[in-house]
Amino acid sequence: MRGRAARLAAALLVPAAATVVLAQQRRVDDPDRAALDHAAQQRNSLVGEFNAHLVEVQQRLKLEAAQQAAWDMYARRVLALMQDQMRGIARPPPDEDAPHQIDRRVDVVRNRLAAMEDIAEAAGHLYSLLSPEQRKVADELLPTTVPPLYSGLPDFSRGSAGAPTLRRKAP
Repeated sequence: MRGRAARLAAALLVPAAATVVLAQQRRVDDPDRAALDHAAQQRNSLVGEFNAHLVEVQQRLKLEAAQQAAWDMYARRVLALMQDQMRGIARPPPDEDAPHQIDRRVDVVRNRLAAMEDIAEAAGHLYSLLSPEQRKVADELLPTTVPPLYSGLPDFSRGSAGAPTLRRKAP
């Protein structure tokens, strides 16, 4: 069981580590490139931490062989959503109007909501296979493995009046 968890962790962390190494090998003479490389490293670090957390939860659940396939399905769905969110949103074509840009964001959220529903279904199936002791652990830890849903960060680089700032409302 631990060997499988270790292999899963290694398989998930290798792509993130390779990206970090490649980013470090690039020249960062261009400040924009340096910022992009730094952002990529932060995303990879976050994905690596998330993967490690998934493996820790899996180990703390002390899954039996008959439960492993349900966990694997759950973990695949959670990781797919996390990776999708880390990719961000593709830049719109330069001539795309505002309503179409907004529609594209709505589509992203719809797709991510569908992924969340798939995660909930897989979690329900996994939970149904757990013993009462495992359910206590799952009640505490399983919700922490679901990435928060978001539609992506705003792209302020397109503004014509410089980079806008977000202002917080006064309490």
